[in-house]
Amino acid sequence: MNDAQIDAIERACEKISISYARHIDFFEYDAFVNLFTEDGELQVLGATLKGRNAMMGFLTARPANRKSLHIFTNIWTNVIDENHAEGVTYLSLFRADQDGEKAAKVPGPMMAGYYRDKFVRTPKGWRFARRDATMLFACPV
Repeated sequence: MNDAQIDAIERACEKISISYARHIDFFEYDAFVNLFTEDGELQVLGATLKGRNAMMGFLTARPANRKSLHIFTNIWTNVIDENHAEGVTYLSLFRADQDGEKAAKVPGPMMAGYYRDKFVRTPKGWRFARRDATMLFACPV
């Protein structure tokens, strides 16, 4: 692979990570689950969700008044080969369940940590094969 191919893969994987945050924060659940392979895995909050149906069940159980803001930084991707990559994305998460348009009062990020990612190229483009969340900090409530 040449540098341009590696850069294109890195950018594709970065876009998937950023899309994850947007889709969950804006309740775009169909788009969210399609970031994963059909049998993809998401490990978050102590649970491992296997497959898009399990992820959709988890998402639709979220409170309708949930306000969340997933802030991703330090997105790093390591291209393994033309069809596989891995990465790490740092996360700061603000979250509150509150009705109305008024800003939720929170003492700081609910939690902060990182995701470890496994990416795979599919006929429909790059997807998560697996995403594992590790939380290092939690806001005392």
